Formats: sequence, C-alpha cells, structure tokens
Amino acid sequence: MSSTALIVYGPEVARSGLTSLLDEFIRRRTGLELSERFFSIHSRKSIDAFYTLTCSTGGKHWPLVLDLFDMRPVCATIWSGPNALHLSQKLKGNTQPAQALSGTVRSLFFCDNPVTNLLHVSDSHQVMDAELRILRCRSLGDEATAWISLDSGYIAHSSFQMLLNVLGDRGAAPMPDNRSDGSAFAHARFCYDRALLTAAKSGLTTAVQRYFQGDRAGLEGLFRYAPLRSSWDRLILEAGLFSMPLWNCLLKRTVDAVEPGKQPGMAPRRKAGEQ
Repeated sequence: MSSTALIVYGPEVARSGLTSLLDEFIRRRTGLELSERFFSIHSRKSIDAFYTLTCSTGGKHWPLVLDLFDMRPVCATIWSGPNALHLSQKLKGNTQPAQALSGTVRSLFFCDNPVTNLLHVSDSHQVMDAELRILRCRSLGDEATAWISLDSGYIAHSSFQMLLNVLGDRGAAPMPDNRSDGSAFAHARFCYDRALLTAAKSGLTTAVQRYFQGDRAGLEGLFRYAPLRSSWDRLILEAGLFSMPLWNCLLKRTVDAVEPGKQPGMAPRRKAGEQ
C-alpha cells in the first residue's frame, strides 16, 4: 500500500545549495519517489501556526526559528511509496544534530545546530494535511529559479563553519557530493580543532571556549572582534549557542588525541558504529 509524506526543506537548504543532494539522498535511502515540489514563503504568524500543530514552539531556540523562516522561502516536497511517512521520519534525525543517529539527514550534510537543521517531516498524516493547507495558502508555485538563485556557494547553515569565518579561517571543508554526504561529526571535529588553534593565535581563546560552552559572552566577544556581514551570519552563530555545549562535551574528550601522521585540526577517522 502506497502512502505519502511531506518533507519541507528550510531556507538554509537553498543557501547551502543542498536541494538536489537531499533529493537524491532521500531517494537512495528510502526508495520513495518525489511526486510534487512547490515553494512557499512564511510569515512569523504562519510559521508559528505551522509548528503549533505539533506543539514545537516552546524551545529556547524558538525565537531564532521565527527569524529563520520569517519572509524566507521553503521548499515543500511530497514523497510517495510504501510506508512513506514512517521512512521519512526515521531518516530525519534528532533536532540536535550532535545527538542524531548515524546515517540520518541531521548526522550528515554538516548539520550542527537545532535551528538550521535542514528539514521538517510531518508527525502524522492528519498533521500533514493541516501543514499542507498552511503551505499551499502561501504557495509561490513550482518554479525553482528563485530558490536555486539563493545558493551562496558555501556551507551557509553551519555554526562551526561560521565561527571559522569570523576567526578569519577560510579553510572550508569541501561541499558534500554524490560520493560524500558531509558527516556532521567529522565536520564538527575539523572545525572545533581549527577554531581552537586559530583562536590561540589571535588572542580569542577565552571567547571561543565560552562560545563552545553556550555562553553568550563568548559570542559577544566574537562580535567585537569581527563585526558580522549580515543578519544571516548572526543568526547562524546565535543558533550555535543552543548546540555547542553538546558538541563541546562530545569533542573535547579527544581534543588532544591526534592520530599518528595527522596534523592538528584534521578530523580523526571514526570507528565503526561511532556517531
């Protein structure tokens, strides 16, 4: 018996140029077929109504979710096939990418915070019907040109990558492709080590360590050091405050453990089964 699932790609998917890669990943991992795509633009009122359907508006990071979606487009995709909704829900991953199971979307594609974590999947078919009513009321149609034009050409949704940018380290990890889905853990490991090394050279160790602890004082120290170019940059760094303590606990255990033959700042190989 076939069924359908609604998967909504957030604005950050367009900014990071991940649309086709996510499409292919979902097809490959679920066997589902993309049966419809259309674009909508949210207001603060509509995104609040959308997430109120699943009582998902209470987190401390919720104000940033409102900022993310307010007057920015989303890409609504409808997938068809056996057990479509169940398979899509399993593939999504934890809201906190640091806690996402290996192989889920949010354990990949350089996810690292609970705000720009790429996609939303409906909780049930009843909720999906209500969500689609909201999205279709604000539909921009199915023309993808404007969505594609938002591609920044770099990893725009990663708080770790934005931190390196602020510190003046432009050594970005390569964008994921059909051969590599961009491990969230490996990217976090890479950026964590690089940030600490770069901060030590520029006298910002305290600010970066505080940021990793989720301390806003660390964030403000970074802002004083390097004024941000846009409201998007600020949003991405602020989103990191709600995930960095988790990453810090996960990564600092091995901060001094560098494999023989590797240079500091390079991500160590992950053991089988490690998330």
